[in-house]
Amino acid sequence: MAREQLGICAEANLHASYLLLNALEGQEAILRQKLARIPLLLARLADHFSEAQLSGVVAVGADYWDSLYPGARPQGFKAFPFIANDSLALAEIWADLLIVVRSDRQDVNYIACQQIGQLLKPHVDLLEQLQGFRYLDGRDLTGFIDAPQNPKGSLKRKLSLVDPLNQPVFAAGSYLYLQRWHYDLLHWQQLEISQQEEIMGINKIEGTLLQPPRLLPNSHALCSRLGEESNPPLLLMQNMPFAEHNSHGLISVGYASEPDSFSRLFGYQLGYQHASQFHEQQPARQYDLFFDYCHADLCAAFFAPSLSFLEMACRPDAPQ
Repeated sequence: MAREQLGICAEANLHASYLLLNALEGQEAILRQKLARIPLLLARLADHFSEAQLSGVVAVGADYWDSLYPGARPQGFKAFPFIANDSLALAEIWADLLIVVRSDRQDVNYIACQQIGQLLKPHVDLLEQLQGFRYLDGRDLTGFIDAPQNPKGSLKRKLSLVDPLNQPVFAAGSYLYLQRWHYDLLHWQQLEISQQEEIMGINKIEGTLLQPPRLLPNSHALCSRLGEESNPPLLLMQNMPFAEHNSHGLISVGYASEPDSFSRLFGYQLGYQHASQFHEQQPARQYDLFFDYCHADLCAAFFAPSLSFLEMACRPDAPQ
């Protein structure tokens, strides 16, 4: 039975580090070996710093997958759906690898990232290292509870991990989508709380859904539910705020068991009724109201294979 990477369904932590890496040319064989060692490295540190609740995820970019693992590709695995949309600036980052490290101690994250860097340094270039942190009681910098509809319990695994019946080779893997959102807090904080609530579609204190007529059809909450309160979530979200200098916002990481889950959600938020409408000139409906107060400057799609796949792929007899 395939074993998932422990960081995918882990409980929320206080700190996170995100390493975006580009592989040097011709390093695929050694990288297959070393990527399989990273979960072992993290497990060793997790045992040593048991109170820190350390976990992590190793993921491979859509445009690098075939170079690293040419023998098989996850179904429907595509680069970030870049959408020409006048209302929202998007920029895809060309990262070959993403490594996420999360724990309740920033010093433990530092140690883990340092050791991962030492392991991979001869074979990769570090594009960017992002840092996230838990804010108050799981809120983002708008003051609202982040992703209040996030799945819990066994539903986490169902939404985030590939079903072995659908893709036996990639069972327990996960489609991962990374975005960095910058918030316009100057204008956001000038709004009345009632205005903020109608944009978000939820109560600011409890995080419960507003009732009509205050619940607007293109509020952030309803757009995240594809327009219907009864719709279940499509992804498992692991978002964390970031703040540095005059830049602040949210690092959004979504895990999905199906390749089209993110496209369905993000397309709906942009105003498209269906993901197939992305190439049309105009969306069919208004976009998510919260997009007037944020923009994404980093977007990328990855696949986080199972521990079993990472171990199998680095064997000498693995299909290439």
